[in-house]
Amino acid sequence: MKKKATPIIIVLLLLAAGAVLYFSLKGKKAPVVAEPPVQYVSDIISGIDSDSHKLISEYDPADSKKAIFIFGSKSRTSDIAQALLESDDFDNVDGSSKPDGLKDLAGETICTVANFSNFGEMVNDGRLDDLRELTARNVLAAMDTLCYVSPYDRSGMGKKPLAKMIVLGSACMTQYGRYDIDSLFSALGCNMPVISPMQLIVDEAIESARGKKVLNVGVLAGNAPVDLYAPYIRKQAAKAQIDSVLCVGYKVPAGEDPLLSFLDHYAEFGITSPLDVILVDDMKVDISQFRASLELITSVMNAESLTYGNMVSPKFKVIDSRSRTCHAVYGLLRQKNLFTHYISQPRLLDYMLITREGIDKEFMLLQYNERYIPNAN
Repeated sequence: MKKKATPIIIVLLLLAAGAVLYFSLKGKKAPVVAEPPVQYVSDIISGIDSDSHKLISEYDPADSKKAIFIFGSKSRTSDIAQALLESDDFDNVDGSSKPDGLKDLAGETICTVANFSNFGEMVNDGRLDDLRELTARNVLAAMDTLCYVSPYDRSGMGKKPLAKMIVLGSACMTQYGRYDIDSLFSALGCNMPVISPMQLIVDEAIESARGKKVLNVGVLAGNAPVDLYAPYIRKQAAKAQIDSVLCVGYKVPAGEDPLLSFLDHYAEFGITSPLDVILVDDMKVDISQFRASLELITSVMNAESLTYGNMVSPKFKVIDSRSRTCHAVYGLLRQKNLFTHYISQPRLLDYMLITREGIDKEFMLLQYNERYIPNAN
């Protein structure tokens, strides 16, 4: 009899455990999202935009034959693409940090998508939802083969590569649109790697300052709106429990020493606390000049150390987006086994995102052609 009762006891115990689990889960609320994505992204996630929902949820970024896509202004995407095309910092066989005479991205296809919207004006005008939606539309364009031949001929459709990695070159896209992309990919289970030069250098600066209560940052951002960096850096610093951030932006005049010129500018504010880090998000700046000038001002053997030596902290760093972006792209390709493994020069393809004339103001992706650039830009 005892042996026959054993299965009944087990069943009763399982039913009791199931009841406890049911009522414990029933009492829990759904996870709360800190900030909802922009409406366009929310519609895709919910399935209202079923075509895009299907595209993303079924997308395979692990295909090594796909391409690296870069988004931003024409000048910014060109600068990043050029840096990636020229990079030779690693041994392509074992991945060690030494040049081997072969481009790091040998055999890869790099696609730029130039945007001719004025991102700075969109931020200043408070059109942040438009900017966030534009960022998402850029990314979706990279995940579709469709490319129009001209804005005047919708039947003239061409094909383009698909993306295996996204580079958000624009600081505005990073500041306002990155959250929507992360939300979209996370919700639909897409493992597409996304890199932002701005985020890479800010994250490194914050990490180097852990344990400090105050962080003094200089920013050289080329043509990007420097005003974007201060709130972004403060937001990231707050997460690391850094109480105060001083952020000074500057564009170095042509022909001047970048470090000494910046420090002269820094001194004009009457700031007495030394500078902890300079973030160089301008890929045209020669970082070797920074290093040479830093050696000059930190050596007591040089007269410049008397003027500038006390203006930088003992652990002062120059963090440039050029090297960090190239290394991040290479590292992800290696880590995720995304290399094409073709022995050839990297290939560059240029596209542009413009608005098609008409009531619907449809966005269109074209092969880059100066004939089609909007007159306002």
